[in-house]
Amino acid sequence: MSILSNGSSSQRGPILAALRGDVQRFARHRFASKVFEHALALCSDEERNGLASQVLARPGLVVALACHNFGISIVRALLDLPSVSKQVQMLLVKSSGRVSRDRFGTELMLELGLGKQQPKRVLDLTRELGLAERTAYDAAVASIAIGGA
Repeated sequence: MSILSNGSSSQRGPILAALRGDVQRFARHRFASKVFEHALALCSDEERNGLASQVLARPGLVVALACHNFGISIVRALLDLPSVSKQVQMLLVKSSGRVSRDRFGTELMLELGLGKQQPKRVLDLTRELGLAERTAYDAAVASIAIGGA
């Protein structure tokens, strides 16, 4: 981890390449998840955004990591990145039912203020992220399709 914080780009490169090679596996691994977390915190913006995009590119990975003992630290690190924080929150809100049923996911949702006892906060966040408009649009398209017009 000291290479990530004090090393040059050429020294960090092989570590980041290895992390990108199997994002899902390393994000859930007991020790590799710590390296992954430090990479998201200490590397340059370009390197952080590259790792974050690898995580976000895999469907359902953020939600799966939020429900995993070691993966939750990666989700917290992603939430600390301004470039992807809103997108990660949106994914968690969309899958709040699944995430809230898990021990680690429940803890994360409470940290974010999205627990079951705070439905107003969930509605406010969905409006902020534009999910309410998207849901209304999907309902309108479905009603037109059903109506046959």
